[in-house]
Amino acid sequence: MFSRRMFFWPTKLVLASVISLCSLIATAQSRGEHAGPGGIPGGASRPYGVDEKDSLKDFHQSMAVQATSEQIAEFQTLVKSTEDTKSKVQTFEQQKSQPGPASGAVNGAQLAQAIENVRASSKKFVDGFSDKQKSGLKDLTKRFAKADSDLEAEEKKFDQSLQTPNSTGPEAARAESLNKALTEFSNQQLALGREMGIVLASGDDVTFTFVPVKSTAKIGNQTTAVNVTGALSQTSAQGGQRTFKLEMVADLLDLQQNITQLLRPEIEKPSGCGERLALRQASIAPSTPASVLILQLHYERWSCRGSISSELAEGEGSVEVKLTPAVEKSNSLKLAAEFSRINASGMMGDSLRSGDLGDELRDEVSQSILSAIRTGMDFKTILPPAVQNSAVVQSAKFQDGAAARLTVVLDGQMEVSNDQVNLMATQLNQRLGTTGTASR
Repeated sequence: MFSRRMFFWPTKLVLASVISLCSLIATAQSRGEHAGPGGIPGGASRPYGVDEKDSLKDFHQSMAVQATSEQIAEFQTLVKSTEDTKSKVQTFEQQKSQPGPASGAVNGAQLAQAIENVRASSKKFVDGFSDKQKSGLKDLTKRFAKADSDLEAEEKKFDQSLQTPNSTGPEAARAESLNKALTEFSNQQLALGREMGIVLASGDDVTFTFVPVKSTAKIGNQTTAVNVTGALSQTSAQGGQRTFKLEMVADLLDLQQNITQLLRPEIEKPSGCGERLALRQASIAPSTPASVLILQLHYERWSCRGSISSELAEGEGSVEVKLTPAVEKSNSLKLAAEFSRINASGMMGDSLRSGDLGDELRDEVSQSILSAIRTGMDFKTILPPAVQNSAVVQSAKFQDGAAARLTVVLDGQMEVSNDQVNLMATQLNQRLGTTGTASR
């Protein structure tokens, strides 16, 4: 999902491999057109230096070990269990090195059971390999088996230390050794997954892509879908601190396609005296860094005296509203609205240009669209908990997401410690396990 390497999706691997294969075949055909033995064009001679079996070997081997969708889901659950067990070991180690009350305390029996569960689940995962996977992953499974054996040995030593009365010191030492063995076990587990095309986040990565989030935003009493993606790319590192560039993109296609229905209740007022607006049609499109909202309007002005109402004016017109996002202090997103064109005459034109009607209309449309953007780009739903409070948004803009598709892009910065990055990577991997999304 998120690494200094590219995402490794099985489908992308297939496509890349097929492209390479086609290129190879084309080259072979080109060479094959030269005269073969006896000067016969296109003769039976094979292309010089090319062995078809060798050229396809890596491709077939790579495809043979690729994880199935079921294996991906199983592996993600396995990684989450391993990470949870590592946390238990670290908690136990802290308890023994710093005696005293502790939240989320872990006893030795719980720890031993958690390790047994992880080892059993890992064995089940490896035993489920196909014959081709067993052959292609032979070397990696040997290393993984060695790490499992070492972990089993440390687990037995740890159990023995628990049998010794008043052995706080030995327990702490054994927990430290157990933590090292479990870390190596986890590393070999991830290496095996990478070879199968299941690559997860690591604290050493310099780029991270967040799991896409689908949010529901409210405009008045109506809802609209906002799909958000985000990414981090490291710009500098010094000591234990790292700086990342943050980019978040919100897809507002649903709002764009339903803008008339979403804005109509916000713009139209109940029948009564004074000025009334009815929304005939609305459309919105990006005009980077702003967006342009076009409203087709019907206008009426009524006078009321007692129980008698009379219409003073009526007209049709349209306005173009330029909406420009901006970022203020505390990551506060604003949306400035101004008329770029008013196509209306008479009372309608006057009220829109210089009356309260124009001010109210701009405020209503900007607040409605802003509420959708703010809901969709909530840091608490996009960013992992480890870094939610570290992000600083520096700029915002509307952008064409292809075919005039409306998107909003937030650019910012994040300064975090190595510990935060490590925890973020763990949390991203855990999200993968719950969403079932394939990894990078």
